[in-house]
Amino acid sequence: MIEKIKEILNEGVLNNDFPGATFCLVEDGNINCSNVGSISLLPEKKPNTNNTIYDIASLSKVVSTTTLVLQAISEGKIDFNSKVCDILAEYKHKNTTIQDLLFHTSGLGPVVKNASKIDTKEKLIKQIFAEELTYEPKSSITYSDTGFMILGFIIEKIYGRKIDEIASEKIFNKIKMINTSYRPDSSNIAPTEIDSSNNQFLIGTVHDERARLLDGLSGHAGVFSTSYDLALFIKSILEDEKLLTNSMKNLIFNTKYINKDLKGNTLARSYGYNLYPEKVLTNNELIMHTGFTGCNLWIDRKEKRGFVLLSNGVHPTRDKNNIFESRKRILNLFYNS
Repeated sequence: MIEKIKEILNEGVLNNDFPGATFCLVEDGNINCSNVGSISLLPEKKPNTNNTIYDIASLSKVVSTTTLVLQAISEGKIDFNSKVCDILAEYKHKNTTIQDLLFHTSGLGPVVKNASKIDTKEKLIKQIFAEELTYEPKSSITYSDTGFMILGFIIEKIYGRKIDEIASEKIFNKIKMINTSYRPDSSNIAPTEIDSSNNQFLIGTVHDERARLLDGLSGHAGVFSTSYDLALFIKSILEDEKLLTNSMKNLIFNTKYINKDLKGNTLARSYGYNLYPEKVLTNNELIMHTGFTGCNLWIDRKEKRGFVLLSNGVHPTRDKNNIFESRKRILNLFYNS
């Protein structure tokens, strides 16, 4: 299976769909990893290795933020029905709950109003709390970075520290994810796009513009990791209670919230995680998430299996990111659909 995955990914590299990728397959307790292509194309082409650190973009939402929220619930600090406004006084919508944010059903839009024009941390935070709801809560699933920024603020409020410190203590250090952090300091980080402020490629600085304004510390993006470290995360979800209790994991795998998005497409979600709508009936214990930079992971408790793919498909520019078909073909190796 590893060779079949490499064949698909090498084809993508040859087609210039993405510079390179690392991946790990977790199966029956074993972790097998490999890589293809290059860590960078510009300013020079550099070969990839299994130890390349990638900006995992929205995988941060599940690996860090969702895990921390669920831990806080298990600790009795909050619950799924806790009102956001009871935790964050600045938040003005009185009925939004933690569950609404985890399901992406809060009524908040994908990004804040005039996002491209906001240029300071202070302006961004002010706008997050000024956001109006864009649809009737619970009437739709609308993927929202804003909602997960707010979950990040909630985590920081209830623990009294920055999200990077909390995640390191309660997740990364606990299962020896030694190459995982916010704001990494390493020479082995895959670059993403050019930063217009200094005309240099972003290396170790988060790709997402809103997360960058938040100093790289956000609930929706900001984590950097290796495929092996994320395989350790997957293994923990499948095998032990170091991160989440079995009852909490049962809740994640058994929850199926299905609704339409604003365009009429059917989506399915669990707590923090996406589900494959077409596979909910055939495999009811398969959860997943993707990241804008070219990453994805899925965890299948029924088959005791998981997979993570990391890539910098947005290098040298996001316009060249065509990793999506490769991700679909890899999934089809396992599920034949």
